[in-house]
Amino acid sequence: MKEFIHSSLLAALPPVILFCGIFFIIYLRGFFVFHPIKTAGLMFSGKSKLRELSVSLAGALGVGNIVGVAVAMSIGGAGAVLWMCASAFITMVLKYCEILLAVKYRKRSGGEFFGGPMYYMRDGVGGRTGKILASVFSAFGLFGSVIMGNIVQTGAAVSSVKEAVGLPKIITGAIFCAVCFLVVMGGFTGISKFTSVAVPLMSALYIAFSVYALVYRREYIPSAIESIFSSALGKEAISGGVFGFLFSDAVKQGVGKGAFSNEAGGGTAPMAHAGADAISPAAQGTLGLFEVFFDTVVMCTLTAIVILTSGVPLSGDGTELVITAFSVSCGDISKYVISISVMIFALSTVICWAHYGTTCLTYFTPSKKAGRIYLLGYCASVIVGSLISESAAWELSDVCVAAMTLINISAVMLLRKKVKEETEITFGGK
Repeated sequence: MKEFIHSSLLAALPPVILFCGIFFIIYLRGFFVFHPIKTAGLMFSGKSKLRELSVSLAGALGVGNIVGVAVAMSIGGAGAVLWMCASAFITMVLKYCEILLAVKYRKRSGGEFFGGPMYYMRDGVGGRTGKILASVFSAFGLFGSVIMGNIVQTGAAVSSVKEAVGLPKIITGAIFCAVCFLVVMGGFTGISKFTSVAVPLMSALYIAFSVYALVYRREYIPSAIESIFSSALGKEAISGGVFGFLFSDAVKQGVGKGAFSNEAGGGTAPMAHAGADAISPAAQGTLGLFEVFFDTVVMCTLTAIVILTSGVPLSGDGTELVITAFSVSCGDISKYVISISVMIFALSTVICWAHYGTTCLTYFTPSKKAGRIYLLGYCASVIVGSLISESAAWELSDVCVAAMTLINISAVMLLRKKVKEETEITFGGK
């Protein structure tokens, strides 16, 4: 039964995401394509955008960019990379839509804005349908914060540290737990202060290390790119027809892990962006376009090309595969750099998801006591993540991603006219 639910949700996700992404690109007249300069200018307008960007990227730039890519390729082959990038280009508009709606329907408490999908579901969709969607989404968000945002991230981080220096998983988990507790108890301010330093620093380090590895193996880059296209567009995929092709491992893993990584349409980023000092809902939404591009097209592709140019077999544990691939170019130092990268990215994501979980809980109850109990339990779950099977956690996270995304996209589709109205106010054109 568990496998049936897992496979069914994963099978449903790619066609739904791709269809809705294409629909909104056409429905909104490809505004970001025809107004690139205005779109770029709006991305970083407003006083606090960088704060919300760092928090949202912290949620997206987790182990999906490193370990998740390796897992996708080990199952779906090199072709999964193409579909990760293709899904990013097509679905980045979904992140724009959900952030726009979150800002439009956000609430204010104590001088601060807050919001998320549950509020545009309840107040935008309205009626019984809106309330049901909001409640179910918030419930999955609470569960997902512990599984996808916590246990999966911690599991990958402790595995990479053990692989690199042999440190027992429980010790790394305890360190994670302590740091997480110190940061999340400081609320959104403490979380944003941590992510505004950790995210840019680790992104720069990982990009530099990846570029060095690619320069070292530059003669293999053309063949790596060729393998991506041949695997994704090979005879087997074409002869299987459009339907069979759409449900192939390459597409399922590419789009599925792409969704896990960039969270486009997943409903998480809106919870970070709702508190922004935005000049308009559409202006804040444009930042979602940048997030998806940077997360998937830049970071995930770098990981994939490094793996393919290394020549190592696309099999085995995700963390081990990445470390082995980088070691071909960079030697033994790779295990330390990758371990640090995975650890900091994972920690940033764990900390960010504490905010998402709190937002979901607040929808059910504004009780501060309930919030503190949740955060204590959340921090304790870090220890659990350091002990349980990584593969089991990945399966549960896939279910959470799929469920939250399908629920959220349904609400966004129902509110498409509101999205178009706000887009036309900012970009013009009827």
